[in-house]
Amino acid sequence: MKINNPTYYILILVFLFQNSIIAQDLTGLWTGYFSLEGADRSWEFEVEMIQDRTHIKGIGKQIEISSSEETRNINATFKVAGQFYNQKLTYEMNEVIFLKSPNGQCLSRCNYRFKETYSKYQLIGNCNRNGVFYKDKQYYIGHPACKTPANKKVVLSKIKKIKGREVKLLESIPIESKRVKIKIWDDNKVDGDIISINLNGVWLVKNHRISKRIKTMIFELPEKENILVFHAENMGSLPPNTAAISIWNGNERIKGLILNSDTQTSEGIRLERKDKTE
Repeated sequence: MKINNPTYYILILVFLFQNSIIAQDLTGLWTGYFSLEGADRSWEFEVEMIQDRTHIKGIGKQIEISSSEETRNINATFKVAGQFYNQKLTYEMNEVIFLKSPNGQCLSRCNYRFKETYSKYQLIGNCNRNGVFYKDKQYYIGHPACKTPANKKVVLSKIKKIKGREVKLLESIPIESKRVKIKIWDDNKVDGDIISINLNGVWLVKNHRISKRIKTMIFELPEKENILVFHAENMGSLPPNTAAISIWNGNERIKGLILNSDTQTSEGIRLERKDKTE
């Protein structure tokens, strides 16, 4: 059947153009950090998004790390809604689910630009007060405290799958140097676990058999935000695949933790290079 109606072809072109613009699906967990302009302190930030064509909705959390960096405390949980179009995301915090502070908080409007790297997707932008103040389950539109700009720089990341597996980030660890040292071993029963280690999409180690003998690795952090992933090559005799690691800045031990990986998910950590000792 031959179609000569030009309107038909125009509609097809419009459909293809719109779908090319929104081809990137933001659905999933985005994690990162935000910092107030002029302040030294920063907070972890995460948003679980659902995308329906250009429409975005989700749940966001502001997370504070204790001074000992051993606990993560949720300061606020809120709903967001907005639009993703032409590689730009805009959303507003439109409902507070939980707020730790009894003093209330200004809600925000956030604007991001989408970016893709070899190992992850990123949303880079800022959030600013939208004029709405929340306290004691009440919303106050046009509140004076929320009219003064307070720019927050925000960087969110969603890690790409590695060999078809989702990557679950356990936490963010600040590193005050371009160089970091990690030690890996099996602190439980040795059961033949084999792992590979990936940094920002590049394999540092392939098919390493974990044992009581500590393996030490020293490597450079090429980016400000670096994703270190532990990928299970087998399940050993006692699933899941488990490795103990410690992270060092020179001779200073920063952190120790246990990572578990299986055939569906690989666990990892975010190493944030602070460059204080460059």
